[in-house]
Amino acid sequence: MRMSRRAVQAVVTAAAIGGSMIVSATPAAAATTAPSCIGRLVTERTNGFDVLLTNRCRYERAAKIEVSLAPDSSCYVIPAGTNAFYIYKGIFGNYSRTVNC
Repeated sequence: MRMSRRAVQAVVTAAAIGGSMIVSATPAAAATTAPSCIGRLVTERTNGFDVLLTNRCRYERAAKIEVSLAPDSSCYVIPAGTNAFYIYKGIFGNYSRTVNC
């Protein structure tokens, strides 16, 4: 079956609009990974995990823990040369990554 020119144009236009909506939504939703000067020590537990964040940067940094299958941590403001400690208690959540906030 052959499509009319107008039908092809409608499909192409719809795909372009839908694709641009997906592309524009992705950067806003994605957080950037915390820099390597933020040390992460993840310890798995039977009922969750712990994360020790160490700020080895030259200045204060803000970071949070992304948890898959559970809510993320709050934003930790960590002065240079200090630590922050996050404890997740639950059986479904897993450490995903540390991001800027």
